[in-house]
Amino acid sequence: MKTILSVIIALSAIVMIVTVALTESKQAGLGTLSGEESSLWGEHRGTSKKEMQDRIVMVSSIVFVVAVLMLAIF
Repeated sequence: MKTILSVIIALSAIVMIVTVALTESKQAGLGTLSGEESSLWGEHRGTSKKEMQDRIVMVSSIVFVVAVLMLAIF
């Protein structure tokens, strides 16, 4: 059980790190690595790239916290 939780923690941490590193910033930091300056991605569907990245970070952080708490209990 501890191994499974450790793998879940590692995967969710990697997803959070990659998503935050690729998030576009107003200060043009690491988000410009992809070379895209336009944020029109998914505009026709009602979801923007930033909203999708925010959801990914939120879900992966919740999974991370829950897995760490469960690992601490065991």
